[in-house]
Order: sequence, then C-alpha cells, then structure tokens
Amino acid sequence: MMIDIILNNTGGAIMESLELRIFREVAYTKSISKTAENMRYVQSNITAHIKKLEGELNTTLFIRHSKGVTLTKDGEKLLYQAEKIISLLDKTLQSFQNNPKTLKIGTTQTIAGYLLPKCIIEYQKQFPNVSLSVSTLNQDELDQSLSNGLLDCIITNSTHNITQGKQVLEFQENLMLATPCSCNSINDIFAYPIIINNIKSCPYRKALLDWWNLHQSKSPMIIELDTVEAILNTVAMGGGISLLPKYILADKQNINSFCIEDLQYTSIQMWIAMNKLPSEYFALKDILKKQFNIDNS
Repeated sequence: MMIDIILNNTGGAIMESLELRIFREVAYTKSISKTAENMRYVQSNITAHIKKLEGELNTTLFIRHSKGVTLTKDGEKLLYQAEKIISLLDKTLQSFQNNPKTLKIGTTQTIAGYLLPKCIIEYQKQFPNVSLSVSTLNQDELDQSLSNGLLDCIITNSTHNITQGKQVLEFQENLMLATPCSCNSINDIFAYPIIINNIKSCPYRKALLDWWNLHQSKSPMIIELDTVEAILNTVAMGGGISLLPKYILADKQNINSFCIEDLQYTSIQMWIAMNKLPSEYFALKDILKKQFNIDNS
C-alpha cells in the first residue's frame, strides 16, 4: 500500500494518508473490527493508527461505545477534509498512470436518465482518465452485482438494505404530484387514474399508492408503464396523475405539479463495495451533494 506523508508548514511530518484512509473507513463503518476486516489489518493496528492521528491533532475523533464508534464534531470536520486530501492524492497519482480505469456504476432507470447526466459531465472534468460505465438494473440485481464485484458503486432510491455494501451518502428526494394541465387543484386529482411504474419495488409507486389509500376508500384505476418518458407523456396528454421527483418535472410543459405534505418521502442513497476505498467514489458523492446543495454534516 502506498503511504503518503503530509507535511506541516515547517516541513515536519504530521500524518500519513494511510492514517486518513483508516480514519475514513472507521467513520463510515462505525466499527474498529469491521474496518480491520475490510482493510485486512488486525484490530490493534487500526486502533493504534487512530490513536496516533488523535495525538497528532490533539483531539478526540471518535466516541467509543458498546455498539462501535461515533464521530465527534472534530471527527466530522476531519472526515470532510480527509476526503478532499485523499481525493487530491489519488488524482495526482492517476495523472502519472497510463493504464485506463473504469468506474462501474449501477443505478435505476430514473436516476440514470435524469439525475446522473450532469454528475457524469462534472465527474469527467475531474477525472478525465477514468472511463464511466452506467448500468440500469432493478434493486435485487443492483445488490447482487455489487456483491459479486460487477459494480463499484450503486446509486438507488430504494429502502432495501444492501447486504454487501456500505452507504456513503443519503439525502431526501423532493417528490411532486404530476397532473395534466386540466387539473387545477388538489381536489381534482381523484378523478384521474394513477400512472405508476410496473416494477412493484418502485418507491414512487409505493408512496403514491399509500397516499391514495390514506385519502380514498375506493381503489384507484391504475395504468402501469415501464419508462419515465411514457409516464410523463401520458400525464401530459391527460391520461392520469403520477408521482415523480421534482428534478424530473422541472420545466415540463403541459404538466401541473403539486407539493403534497403527507407523502412518504424517498431518499437517494450511494453505496460502495465493502472492499472499495478509492477516492473516485467519494468524488462522485461530492458531485451529487453539490448538485443537490447538501451540506457536509
């Protein structure tokens, strides 16, 4: 493993990037033992590196408890800086390597079509030597592909827990009720069929059905479609109502949108493989955060 020495302004060694990488892994796993397993070190080695880092910074980075560890305020501050430092070190190293690298991303059709394009463009500006491969799969396939090493990371909005991955990002989606232009108020919507994805695990499908059943005793007429484009076109032509993220409905013509307060919310999550640590994933995470104006807490 490459060890980079980070110097202070007098030229003295303060910390090694290995310490920062170990610290980052502990921060995300919230476990010394899990970090040791993922990074293939003994637990005492992980603990020693953390103590050395805390000594160098003269602060406490983690609160130890029976279930693992939790970041302190100083720990949260260091995690933000550590990701930037490690990312810069890795990008510098890659600039001297000739072997092409591919980042394999798995995601849903909706996220791939509407959320990722801007992120991909910005990512390639930062990592011009990294090729990107995006696969659209259902939730079970995403989980299995990450576990089997076929994907490096996945971006999803399912509540399903990824068994062989670690979550590095989660933020709430803003959902809007999409209706035809002929629907002028929230009271008009119950006269329309609901248009949903034909994948039963779709979180927008579940949220819309749950909301309908909360307010109506009668079952809705249902139209099932398998693409976002088909759903949008059918809504625009007056065929029904649907539930979609706000970023999809922006600037859509012939569609009205309503904010519904008592909707079950959904969230975007980014997961990486348990044994993956390269900063390319964290750079992608930072780009997602910037696009959605998420703070660094």
